[in-house]
Amino acid sequence: MLDATEVPLAPHVGQARQDIASAQQAVVPSIVGRTTNNNSALLALFSRASRKSERVVIAVDSGNVEDDGRRPNFYCVHALSGAGGMDFCHLARHMPAVRLYGIQAPPARMADSRFGASVEAIADYYAHHLALFQPSGPFLLGGWSAGAIIALKIARNLRARGRDVDLLVAIDAGPENTNAGYPRWHPMYLWELVCNIPACLYNENVLRITALRPIARRIGSKAVYAAQIGLAAGSRNATATGYKVAGLIDLSRYPEDQQSFIKRLYNALLAYTPQTYPGRVIAYEARVKPLLHLPQVGRIWRQIAPRSIVVPVDGTHLSIMRDNHVRALAQHLQGQIMEIVSPGRA
Repeated sequence: MLDATEVPLAPHVGQARQDIASAQQAVVPSIVGRTTNNNSALLALFSRASRKSERVVIAVDSGNVEDDGRRPNFYCVHALSGAGGMDFCHLARHMPAVRLYGIQAPPARMADSRFGASVEAIADYYAHHLALFQPSGPFLLGGWSAGAIIALKIARNLRARGRDVDLLVAIDAGPENTNAGYPRWHPMYLWELVCNIPACLYNENVLRITALRPIARRIGSKAVYAAQIGLAAGSRNATATGYKVAGLIDLSRYPEDQQSFIKRLYNALLAYTPQTYPGRVIAYEARVKPLLHLPQVGRIWRQIAPRSIVVPVDGTHLSIMRDNHVRALAQHLQGQIMEIVSPGRA
């Protein structure tokens, strides 16, 4: 589906291999593709292993350490939490022909009030580290959720540095400030929102009696957050931002410095206005939308990236990255990557 041209395989970069290998010594080999109960070790490796860690690029599958260098690198940017590993484990499992690396927000930078304060700055930081990690060859880059927006700016940054970005992958997210799609008062927007309700409720297992109470709590919580936002003075102040983020993510799961980072990054995403992107884009869009919001991912990417293709994926924003739905996404993405790096042999 892509008009791919033949490009050399991204080289297997030795830089930081020793650090990656030492970090993985605490984890059972083949962490992706085998069942392990060592969840705490996985979380430590991929997210908050060391509060002093400055690492940006992390191996998601253990095969990256001992790889023979023939697989192409694919880099995937973290979501709102900043953790760049655990979100992509299932994706990596179903892409055995690709070396998958996560881009994480370094834990040591979380406490810096400037880090994550703008999409431009954090993308420049990540682009710098990516260029060091892979000093030559084209990039295959993507992101899920907030990471898709950051990846867009990273791709532009890398291209400005003279590097090639052969593919940008956006997994169920796009920048807000595009004026793409229908406004919320438009009849078609409202109609699509109504049509989404049965699928949304079905995916929430609303027909199961045991699920009714947590669903009601979640909907009630979102209504409370909406009311709190309306009462807060100004939609961009810290109080309002806290309410908005709390409606998306459980902040209590994270240490204070990471909570602050999440709020900063959320504000940065709202403030970011993208430029048109001329490169290849694959945008994966969840078929099931949130109950009270229609993201319109496909319409956004068609507007800001003329060479984009939009691929619907069964599931919700969260479930498309889980093992029950991610297989189809991973197989399609791996096929597209292999067609790019080795046309006709995918």
